[in-house]
Amino acid sequence: MRLVNHILNSQHGKRIAVILNEFGEEIGVERAMINEGEGGALVEEWVELANGCICCTVKHSLVQALEQLVQMKESRLDHIIIETTGLANPAPLASVLWLDDQLESSVKLDSIITVVDAKNLRFQLNKHRDSSSFPEAFLQIAFADVVILNKVDLVSSEGSVILEELEKEIHNINSLANIIHSVRCEVDLSKILNCGAYDATHITHLEVLLEESKSLSTRDLHDGGVRTVCICDSQQVDLDKVRLWLEEILWDKKDGMDVYRCKGVLRVQNSDELHTLQAVREIYDIVPARKWKGSETQMNKIVFIGHNLNEDILFDSFRGCAMTT
Repeated sequence: MRLVNHILNSQHGKRIAVILNEFGEEIGVERAMINEGEGGALVEEWVELANGCICCTVKHSLVQALEQLVQMKESRLDHIIIETTGLANPAPLASVLWLDDQLESSVKLDSIITVVDAKNLRFQLNKHRDSSSFPEAFLQIAFADVVILNKVDLVSSEGSVILEELEKEIHNINSLANIIHSVRCEVDLSKILNCGAYDATHITHLEVLLEESKSLSTRDLHDGGVRTVCICDSQQVDLDKVRLWLEEILWDKKDGMDVYRCKGVLRVQNSDELHTLQAVREIYDIVPARKWKGSETQMNKIVFIGHNLNEDILFDSFRGCAMTT
């Protein structure tokens, strides 16, 4: 909630709508000011704050709340922030914004942001590392595009090595996450807004992330935990075979693997265009992004974030997508 408070109280000059779900705490907006819809299903009144933000609390129908915002033509909004305290798995939100045609035309999912406690993160992760069930920390880090490592002031006295180790732990789970240090969640909003994490045309940032992840190998980890795996291959691939391969992994959970997120670039046969791949749980999208540059090496690079991932199986099965001569 500190991040929400920071956004609602900062003089940032933006029109930001903040939607709080039923798990969220109060943020200083008097409950008497908020009119809930019939049966408590939907907030019908949005409270405007002094800095231009508007805020409401939603009990059940997040889709209705978003549709209501879309219909408020007179209210120009720069961003919509959905606060999901208590929701371990944000994947359904991504699915809603990918699948709802009315929303998709007006609202684009920019990024998923997770705040973690630098003082307690290691304890939270270690407590369940060898368990078949994982605390929210694992899932929320796995789905995040941005991880705000908060309360760094409480561990900085122990030396920078502690923060480096925490960053390594986060990147072992999710190598694609951008990590930002903060105290009391006071972050530069430009670092968490307009990230374009789900924008297929935002290819430069994705390529940098994939290149950084390419050297990551978790072959020596066999605990079946939540982690990142990156596979690379230079062969041209058949797009239909790639789709079947993905569906076997995402839908059928091939060999017990449970993929949470997937991002990558593909070298597709009979095409001079670099294709981007994105997946959240069972939902995936493959689109041409731009032409390959003459100076670059054309490669398939795919990062998987999930539970019980097997790098050898992923790589060997992906090679079956190569075009046949």
